[in-house]
Amino acid sequence: MTSASAPGCRSPRGWQPTLPDLLVIVPSRGRPDSVQRLWDRMRQTCRGDTRLLVSLDADDPAWGDYPGGPLYQTLWNTRGVVAHFNAAATGWASKFRFVGALGDDFLPGTDAWDTEIMEALTETPLAYGNERFPGRVPGESVCHIFMRAEVVRALGYVGPPQFRHMYVDNCWAAWGKACGITYLDGTVLEHLHFTVGKSARDATYDQAMSFGDADRGAWDAYLAGGLAADVAKIRAVT
Repeated sequence: MTSASAPGCRSPRGWQPTLPDLLVIVPSRGRPDSVQRLWDRMRQTCRGDTRLLVSLDADDPAWGDYPGGPLYQTLWNTRGVVAHFNAAATGWASKFRFVGALGDDFLPGTDAWDTEIMEALTETPLAYGNERFPGRVPGESVCHIFMRAEVVRALGYVGPPQFRHMYVDNCWAAWGKACGITYLDGTVLEHLHFTVGKSARDATYDQAMSFGDADRGAWDAYLAGGLAADVAKIRAVT
């Protein structure tokens, strides 16, 4: 697999040219076709200096089938998207102005979506787009997130490491409520989840759902003993 950046035409005026703009981190397992779909769409729609980094499990049976183009990292003995987000973000946060955490079942639907997200991040430390997820009130669901790199550096992670997959979105929503978040209704990042019939259920979804009980316990504990400290760290750098 080769590594390259997502083609972009320009960086918005006033942004530092010395740093790439946005790193989009996408964990994947068993879904090279989904990564190809996302990569193709990013090439069509990105307008900033935006890079896609795909994070894989070393034992992914489809490891050798992923497309050339994105950046890649491989983790050993890891399960759950949060560990992948954190390993990529902490290693790269000093090299980008902004960091995004996205599933491989997302698909951008708006031209220049990346520069719209980055523009929002000049106003608030966190931002997200419209997932077009039926049954959820737009602006209240935070199943993906974009943040300033300063936030990653202050926290030491994109999501608290005690979470594996479920409920990390609750953390993002809580950070946003306390510290500032922008919801961009016109910036479409469609969530093609199996529960709404937009994709087929597979072993990767089943694995994610198996973390539900443990992650719920982690969320309850985080509310009691971790959220306030993280909010203070974010506020200190924003």
